[in-house]
Amino acid sequence: MRLRLLRLLLSLLMAVSIIHAPVYAENSNRNLSNIVDKINELKTLESLLNKKIAKLEKLKSQLDKEKKELQALKKQTDEYVKKKKKEADDYYANIKKQVDAYIQQKQKELESLQKQIATEKIKKLAQIYAAAKPQAAADELSNMDEETAAQILVFMRPRQAGAIISKMQPKKAASIFQKYLMKKGQLKINKQ
Repeated sequence: MRLRLLRLLLSLLMAVSIIHAPVYAENSNRNLSNIVDKINELKTLESLLNKKIAKLEKLKSQLDKEKKELQALKKQTDEYVKKKKKEADDYYANIKKQVDAYIQQKQKELESLQKQIATEKIKKLAQIYAAAKPQAAADELSNMDEETAAQILVFMRPRQAGAIISKMQPKKAASIFQKYLMKKGQLKINKQ
């Protein structure tokens, strides 16, 4: 009985496998065809990816090259700017030095002209006071700054200066005469 049961089961299995074999084979072929299609799609995608990767690597290489060129250009530009800045600074320093020297020269000339003008004014005043009466000149010079009065007397003839000083009050005359003598000494030293 067991043996019969086994045979029956075996024949049943065979019948089922014979019935299902074409369906399984067809499904298997379909699955295999799908797998082959998917593999072909993946190969196509892989090929496209490899092309895009190659293109990207080429672009990266170009970018790296351009980056190096830009860095070199930036370095050259920085050096050029540094050089031009130094030239401009040197030029500015040279011009400033020349301008300062020119200003100093003109300042000295101005001071000299101012001294000459002041001297000319004092000489004119000396002529005016020399032409005045000694008492009137003494009164005027006594009321002035002693330095200015002494300078005016320096540009008069000694006899005229003496006549005016003699008409001043003794204390004021002594002070102005002392400054007069100092200025006369300076005048002689300056003339030498």
